[in-house]
Amino acid sequence: MDLKRKTVLYIIIIFSLALYLRLRFVIYTPFEIKIDAWSMYHYALNIMGGEYYGHQFGEHWARYAYWPPLYIFLSGFIYRFFGTSQYFLVMRVIQAGFSTASCLLCYSIASEALESYSDFHKEAGLIAGLLMALNPRMVVYTNHLYVETVFITIYLAVVYFALKYFKHELSGKLGLHKVYVRIRYLLLYSFFLGIGNLTRPVLLLLPGVMLVFALLYTIAKRLDMRKALKVAALDGALTVIVMLLVLSPWIIRNYTVTGRFILVDTNGPINFYIAHNPLANGQWVDVKPHTDINRLYETGYGEGLSYMIRNIPKEIKLSRLKQRLFLYHGDPHISEAQNHLDRTYKLPLYGSLIKMGIVKKDTLEGLYKLPQMSFAFLWRTALILLAFFILRLITAMSFHVLFCEPAWIIGNFLYINLIVQIFYFAPRYRIAAEPFLCIAIGILLAGILTPNSRISSPTDPQLLV
Repeated sequence: MDLKRKTVLYIIIIFSLALYLRLRFVIYTPFEIKIDAWSMYHYALNIMGGEYYGHQFGEHWARYAYWPPLYIFLSGFIYRFFGTSQYFLVMRVIQAGFSTASCLLCYSIASEALESYSDFHKEAGLIAGLLMALNPRMVVYTNHLYVETVFITIYLAVVYFALKYFKHELSGKLGLHKVYVRIRYLLLYSFFLGIGNLTRPVLLLLPGVMLVFALLYTIAKRLDMRKALKVAALDGALTVIVMLLVLSPWIIRNYTVTGRFILVDTNGPINFYIAHNPLANGQWVDVKPHTDINRLYETGYGEGLSYMIRNIPKEIKLSRLKQRLFLYHGDPHISEAQNHLDRTYKLPLYGSLIKMGIVKKDTLEGLYKLPQMSFAFLWRTALILLAFFILRLITAMSFHVLFCEPAWIIGNFLYINLIVQIFYFAPRYRIAAEPFLCIAIGILLAGILTPNSRISSPTDPQLLV
């Protein structure tokens, strides 16, 4: 099968499975709005009514920029034109569309990352897309009015365009290929980085991760390091400028409304203090009875940092606790919806066979259920495959490949882990790391199956444009 037909087939498979599971879950599962979603809904009501972005309890200036704006504006727009009937059904269906798109992005990222090194790069994308489609947390969060579903889709777009930049623009700028180098991927990366921060401002530090990876990529590809530093500085500056241009209307609006310079939102200092105070336990704690919450909007970062410096031994213990929570803690959203998930993951054929009397209920039920993978299963699988992948690279005398495109995927997983360490653990904060496990598993498995001769003779990325 040629690559174009294979691509179309794999996309159809991933798209169909992802959309089927998400819409099926939305239909079968009773809707319940959680506390953060309830707060964002009240903000969206003002947008729905055509009023200025605000809050009915917004007597304090910080409340007028408490949440990042993009999801609230999006949901407010949807509510205005489609209403909120059937428990926000239209919004949940739209989120199913976003979540399905994220599965296709996982396919694209995994395929792009391995394209230069393996003839199985499309299969790597298929594995990544299927794992993302089957991931029960991605399915469940579609049915909640959280920002995570939209954010993950935008974040994956950021990662994809950054990957294209490394392969097709950075290499050209470093003089390996005498071709005209465009900057469309850099601009798209920077634009979506700004959009992503308007959704959840946890990507503000991502340009730093990209800089580190650019240097690793330069070393691994044996490019000109001196020239790479210059290019990284110029492209990094352009990235920050474009990102700030995207953020600038909101920054200006915040200053006009509050009289203060607020990059995106005001709850960052609160969350940082929650993570670093005498009551901190690695998760969210209610600090309102013990401090002046309004003061923390301006002093939260300073007070939290001061506490960290004075209590280093406790902070080390907290860090270890947060890491255990990150790796092993379950997700209450999953346990609450487990019965509905089990029904969703049953293939339609099973119910039809029961109705026709061909099989009895509960007979061979396991054969007609799609797998539900835990977070622990994903990271353990990725870790085992990484060990085998490293051995494969060593035998192929191509260990440097690990620090090329695969390192960008692993780096983004570690970046989300770092964000949890900086703040505190919550299952819906961790969920942004899961796509990178799905992508990594696809890349590593396909890489292990690739012959040594193919890994050690990569395709010129400039020929793949």
